[in-house]
Amino acid sequence: MSQDQIFTSIDEFIKTVKELGIKKIAFSEVNERRAEQTTDSQLEVVVYRKVDLLTYKESVIYKYSERSDDLNPLYERLVSEGFDVTRINKNIT
Repeated sequence: MSQDQIFTSIDEFIKTVKELGIKKIAFSEVNERRAEQTTDSQLEVVVYRKVDLLTYKESVIYKYSERSDDLNPLYERLVSEGFDVTRINKNIT
């Protein structure tokens, strides 16, 4: 049975993953426009950007999520830290 360990800090995620000797990370991103209800009778189109960083070892899934206007600096940071990062597009449309 697998467990999840969810991080709220990118620094803690990177530190833990490095300590465990994990090299591969999935960079699962959403970058699209979505309808969002702003009032009871109004919908507005907003830009929705989110990334989930996922990796695993010994039946434990390590996860960090972030919403940001620009996801590229996070991707570049992970690559510069020496990780093998695979980008996965999770856009609905």
